[in-house]
Amino acid sequence: MKTFSRLGAIILCVICISLCPLSAQERIWKYTLGRDLNSKPSAYWENISKPGTSICFTGTFIGANGEISGTSVPSALQTIAKENGTRWFPLITFRSVDTGKKVLSSPQLRKTLARNLGLFLEDHSFYSGIHLDFEGLGPEYSIHYKELLLELQPALKKKGKLLTLAVFPKEEFNPELSGFHSGIYRENLADEIVLMAYDLHSPKTSPGPVTEFGWAKRNMDLLLKTYKPEQIWLGLPLYGYYWKKDIKKPKLLTQTSDKNFVIQHGKEKEGIYLIRTEIGEGSLILDLKLWEEYAKNVKLKGLAFWRLGF
Repeated sequence: MKTFSRLGAIILCVICISLCPLSAQERIWKYTLGRDLNSKPSAYWENISKPGTSICFTGTFIGANGEISGTSVPSALQTIAKENGTRWFPLITFRSVDTGKKVLSSPQLRKTLARNLGLFLEDHSFYSGIHLDFEGLGPEYSIHYKELLLELQPALKKKGKLLTLAVFPKEEFNPELSGFHSGIYRENLADEIVLMAYDLHSPKTSPGPVTEFGWAKRNMDLLLKTYKPEQIWLGLPLYGYYWKKDIKKPKLLTQTSDKNFVIQHGKEKEGIYLIRTEIGEGSLILDLKLWEEYAKNVKLKGLAFWRLGF
């Protein structure tokens, strides 16, 4: 009888866990614009603030002397986040590429920046950590970025805060951009990583899909050589492009505004709709099933989306 009771308790526990909304909640990283923090109603944030969700907002900048300034999360949204178990991260970038070059190439300014980021989190204790999105810097600055991260990560860890990074794909991507992140692939330099698996094709390239499953997977495999799966988010685009013949600049496609057009003219192939018409071509993700299954099978942290509103 005791054995049966113990077994019954285990089965009951498993059933309860499986039915619990928290256990079924997927982990999702959502990028949003800083301006939306004040312009969107509370009901909007209530709807997307769920357990397992991380929200990363733009609008925080690093100045030429390593100072930090920018958007703050309104107190009402902080309350919603705390009630729903949602993590918030400020997306931090340099005010300009020249500012990034100046700060990273100076040992003194790097130390100043690391110290200021620590103080910034003390002043904004609500944040779970920071999200660095440094782009446009050449491969020659990669070593300086690594030196900053080596100093920054242990300092934030002491404060109980997370260091998270946005990282370009390494394979089949502009080496002048991806080379800056090369050190991140070779050494575990952050708590969490978002692989920006988009802009394989963009207004700066020839026409083609904005992402591809095989391409994203190959770049993920490279990161998995250095990071644990639970450290990595697979970043996907909620946008695409449509190139009309003889027009260089493509039209931006989004799930919000172009779903019907894509369904009518597109065909799903490995997680993305490929569009072919008599006058042009393009792509857009509409169905996430393949991507979700991959993330689950590999045991990634989850999927990340650029961006809310698309």
